[in-house]
Amino acid sequence: MGVDIMFNFEVHGLADEAQAKSVLSTLAELVIEEGLQEHEVGMGWSVEDGQHWISGETDYPIGISRFYAWRPHFEAAFRERVHALVPTATAALNWQRLDAG
Repeated sequence: MGVDIMFNFEVHGLADEAQAKSVLSTLAELVIEEGLQEHEVGMGWSVEDGQHWISGETDYPIGISRFYAWRPHFEAAFRERVHALVPTATAALNWQRLDAG
């Protein structure tokens, strides 16, 4: 059974623009590999007070079949990709189930 979800994320602790772009690229690849369309998840990088970081979010609810099984897989892949490039980065991923009642 599918559920409608939205999510957002942030990755902090990036040293510079090159790291931010590298992590952003690998997360964009993950989104596509997981069957989500690029236009469904907006993401970008920014600099604030000299600190580079990445953020992203779904633009609208996305239907995910077997969300209970997919979520742990996606979370692990997300963190693994970030930490493979920047082991000291902090990554936060937040979910909102829209059909929870």
